[in-house]
Amino acid sequence: MARLHEYQGKQLLSQHGVAIPRGAVASRAEEAAAVAKSVGGPVVLKIQAWMTGRAAIGGIAFADTPEQAAQHASRLLQMRVGQFPITQVLVEEKLSLARELFISFFIDDTQRRPMMLISFAGGTDIESRAGQVHKLECDLQTGPNPAALKSALAESDLSPNARDAVAKSVNSIFSLARSIEARSVEIN
Repeated sequence: MARLHEYQGKQLLSQHGVAIPRGAVASRAEEAAAVAKSVGGPVVLKIQAWMTGRAAIGGIAFADTPEQAAQHASRLLQMRVGQFPITQVLVEEKLSLARELFISFFIDDTQRRPMMLISFAGGTDIESRAGQVHKLECDLQTGPNPAALKSALAESDLSPNARDAVAKSVNSIFSLARSIEARSVEIN
């Protein structure tokens, strides 16, 4: 599996029919202002770094105007995460959320297999809530174990219709990840 920045993952999802917020990545303050102007409303700016806890280090900002977006981008693009400078920020429309879920597919190095994390309380500060996060094994070809996914969803307070929609989305995203991985293996 590839390591992607948030904007890269969202581009792939969009290319495969998954709705994502309007926006784009910016490398300069002026670009951030232009993206905010094209969105035409409040935006969120997020540093693009391979890490969790971006909000806790000041790596996420909200702007109501293109001028505010430029100011925030200028600050964000001066940040460093460890040894690495921040070179890009994602600028996208600020959405009103009814509920945030967190789903992540990754390769577990110790088990040497794909796994999935799912949290029904979103991804913010997820490390401190490890006991509330479900870790599901995935078959390399078919994705998350259907019984384990159903059990995790049953423990949530989601409505039955929402549970079905989440299960369908999880399986679709795993299939998308498999097809992208298969294409990258063919190219290499």
